[in-house]
Amino acid sequence: MMTAVRFLYTATVFVLGALSISKADTPKNPNYIFISIDDLGYADIGPFGSQLNRTPHLNRMAKEGRRLTSFYAAPVCSPSRAALMTGSYPKRALPIPGVLFPAYDHGLSPDEVTIAEVLKTKGYATAIIGKWHLGDQPELLPRRQGFDYWFGLPYSNDMGPVEDGIKSSLGQPLRKVRSGKKQQPPLPLMRNETVLKRVLPDDQQAIVELYTNEAVRFLRENKDRHFFLYLPHSAVHFPIYPGKKFAGQSPNGIYSDWVEELDWSVGRVLDTVRELGLDRKTFVIFTSDNGGTRRGLNTPLRGHKGSTWEGGMRVPTIAWWPGTIPSGTSTGAITGMIDILPTFAKLAGAELPANRKLDGVDIWPHIVGKVDAAPAHDVFYYFRGLKLQAVRKGHWKLHLAKKQLFHLIKDIGETNDVSAVNPDLVKALLAVAQEMDSDLGLEGKGPGCRPLGRVKNPLPLINPDGTIRKGFESK
Repeated sequence: MMTAVRFLYTATVFVLGALSISKADTPKNPNYIFISIDDLGYADIGPFGSQLNRTPHLNRMAKEGRRLTSFYAAPVCSPSRAALMTGSYPKRALPIPGVLFPAYDHGLSPDEVTIAEVLKTKGYATAIIGKWHLGDQPELLPRRQGFDYWFGLPYSNDMGPVEDGIKSSLGQPLRKVRSGKKQQPPLPLMRNETVLKRVLPDDQQAIVELYTNEAVRFLRENKDRHFFLYLPHSAVHFPIYPGKKFAGQSPNGIYSDWVEELDWSVGRVLDTVRELGLDRKTFVIFTSDNGGTRRGLNTPLRGHKGSTWEGGMRVPTIAWWPGTIPSGTSTGAITGMIDILPTFAKLAGAELPANRKLDGVDIWPHIVGKVDAAPAHDVFYYFRGLKLQAVRKGHWKLHLAKKQLFHLIKDIGETNDVSAVNPDLVKALLAVAQEMDSDLGLEGKGPGCRPLGRVKNPLPLINPDGTIRKGFESK
């Protein structure tokens, strides 16, 4: 399998060199669908080398679209979503050391200008169907951040009490609660500001289908206007709960079952777009919010979720827009979550927020394979929480702690440290890293970090006794 994936990567590089596609005109005002999977590994799907998981719909999407093979998220959930929402490095918009948990007193600030708010200035209908994870207090929920509609979970599907099956996967016994350890409040399934129910194992198994049905409904209801659908799945984050129609159907266990269910979901969404006659008007991106865990496969990348090795941040990404994005192609240009807001805004003819710094750029030239496109990013910074851990310039990447240097084209797996024979490059990249100290800071919060959104007296959405927080009950 390693050989097959390495061949895939080599073929990608060859395509990059041979590609000569140019779009004279930039299309305007497409619909947008952004599908993000939680914890999906780089090689967990067919278009990126999987030989374990059957992903025919994603295979077709890649055949009809373009793979982005150097697309970066963040090492963990909340920061990655902040980058998508704001077009900024996570540390700039959500300066926290890790992820957000239930009933925290902080999250993404309501003063941030999100991708949904930008698109609403051009009349787009906006919806998030899935996991939010940018703050669960009333002031921090999606409809305060530009979304007309929300259906889903406020944070990860593992954030809840042991007795609800939240800390164990399908078929596993409930974990024991350690004596004296405080449990998390029950996990709520929500529609807008209403708690629909306390999430239990049957709900975990139904979550992909629930999200998919809601997404299809939104598409049908908004087919005659411009729309932005953000579909951040809870799968394949632990606990692993493939749907009842998929559990046990793959030969490789419940993780593969769930990946294959997600492939079904993507197929149903894209089939709906085709059925509604919107495929020539709709720009779709599929990706993951961070690198895969050890349950999945990140080959040929090194490392996993939570790290700044490529396997922690480089994620499998496909761009699809039949008739506009060149089919069956790839790009190795450095791109990432930070670039989605500027790119979507440019195509929609929307103004970017002028009173704040954005780190992302319009990557449309790379998505359509414009031959003379300038590099999207001369330098890319790898943050883990508040700490800068690595920098990339062109094909070269330097891990700062041990001054390890890797050439990511010749050595995508970061196995051969060539710092000893390239001392000048190491010195130059250390200088590049130092430039960030006066902006976001190398550690802690630098002057370029914007304030968090904060609330007083945070409370859980469902109380430990199972009662729903006042104001969030079903009407």
